[in-house]
Amino acid sequence: MAFLVAVLVLACLEGTFAQTFGCSNTKIDDRARKMFFDAHNDARRSMAKGLEPNKCGLLPTGKNVYELRWDCDMEAKAQEWADGCPSSFQTFDPTWGQNILTFTGTFADPTATAASAINTWWQQVRTAGLTDPDNKYTSSSLFSWANMANGKATAFGCAFAVCGTKLSVNCIYNKIGYITNAIIYEKGTACSSDAECTTYSDSQCKNGLCYQPPPVPVVETFAMCPGVTDQSDQARQKFLDTHNKLRTSLAKGLEPDGISAGAFAPQAKQMPKLKYDCTIEANARTWAQGCLYQHSTSAQRPGLGENLYQISINNMPKIQTAEDSSYAWWSELKDFGVGSDNILTSAVWARGVGHYTQMAWEGTTKIGCFVQNCPSFTYSVCQYGPAGNYMDQLIYTKGAPCTADADCPGAQTCSVAEALCVIP
Repeated sequence: MAFLVAVLVLACLEGTFAQTFGCSNTKIDDRARKMFFDAHNDARRSMAKGLEPNKCGLLPTGKNVYELRWDCDMEAKAQEWADGCPSSFQTFDPTWGQNILTFTGTFADPTATAASAINTWWQQVRTAGLTDPDNKYTSSSLFSWANMANGKATAFGCAFAVCGTKLSVNCIYNKIGYITNAIIYEKGTACSSDAECTTYSDSQCKNGLCYQPPPVPVVETFAMCPGVTDQSDQARQKFLDTHNKLRTSLAKGLEPDGISAGAFAPQAKQMPKLKYDCTIEANARTWAQGCLYQHSTSAQRPGLGENLYQISINNMPKIQTAEDSSYAWWSELKDFGVGSDNILTSAVWARGVGHYTQMAWEGTTKIGCFVQNCPSFTYSVCQYGPAGNYMDQLIYTKGAPCTADADCPGAQTCSVAEALCVIP
C-alpha cells in the first residue's frame, strides 16, 4: 500500500547507507533525515505519476511537482520546536507550513515512530479524499497531507524529541499547503525533461519530480519608484511580470475558460504589454494603507480600475503576495468562465470574473500595485490605467497574436516571443 512508504523506507535503512546531509544538529541522525527525505519525495513522485491512492481511485497525475530539498536551517527550527515536546503549532515564517504529531509511550526507536507520523499525515487523503476538480484545498481534513503534497514547495526540515513518555514529531515546509481554494498541486503529466519544469527558473527534472537548486537570496532594491522604501522593486516586478506572463498565455490561446469543459479563451490579436507606473502605485498604496477591504470610490482613483486581495495572515512577504494575488484574480477565468464572444455582458459579470477581465482588458496599459501588512491580514491592491471593465464591450480584440510590428497599433512593436505589443 502506498501510504506505508515511510515504514518501508525505514526498513531499508537498517543497513549501511551513504547519504549524508551535513547538518550540525546532533539530536537526530542521518538515518532519520534520510527516512524523512525519502518518505516525502517517494510519496510526491508516486503522486505526480498517478500511482497514489485517493479515497476513491488514484490521485490525479501532477506537473510541476518539486522534489523537496533537505534544509538544515529548517531542521534546526524544527528541532527548537520539538525540544520540550509541545503539542501546538508555532509560527516560524508566514510562508511556511508545519505538520506536528505527538505520541505517548516508550520509544526504543524514535525514528520508527517518526516514520509512522509521516504515514498518518499522508494517509489523510485516503480517508478524506481529494475531490476538488482543480486539486484546490477545500477541506481542513487534508491539512497535513496538503503540506506534504504542495507542488510548489521545494525545501523542508524535520525533527523530533523524546520527553519522558512523550515524543513530538514535526516537519516544516517552505510553502503552505492549506490555503483555502489554492491549488495543492497542478494537474498534468509528471515531468520527463527539464523544459517541463516551469514554476521556477533553472529547474531540472529528476524522475518525475522537478528540482530547484538552492536559490540565491534575493537582495531587495528600491529604485523603481524613488523615495518609496516600504515596497521593493522585486515586489513591483513580480506584479508586472506575473500580469504580463498571463497576458502572453492568453494571447497565445493557452488559457482554459471555465465556460465549458475543454474550452480556452480566444487568442488576442493586439494585447499590449503592461508597464509599471509609480504614480498609480502611490494611489494604490494610499488605499491599501487604510486596511479597509472594500473598493475605493471612483473619485479616489479617477480613471483607474482596481483589484483587491486579502489573506488572513498579517505578515505575508510582499513578493509572494504579489504573485499569489495576481494568480488568484486570474483564476476566475478558469473557475467561472467568460465564453468565446469575449464580451463583458451583465451575465458574464454576474459569474464573478471582474478581477480577471480587468487584468486582461486590452485598453489597460499601465499598473501600479501595493502590498500592505495589516493588523489581521495582508492586503494586495492593484490599480489599472486606463480602467477596464466597461459593460457590453470586448475584453480584447480576438485574433492570431502579432508576428510583426505592423500587426500592432500605432508605434507599438511586436514582441513575437511574448505575443504582446510593446508600447514605446
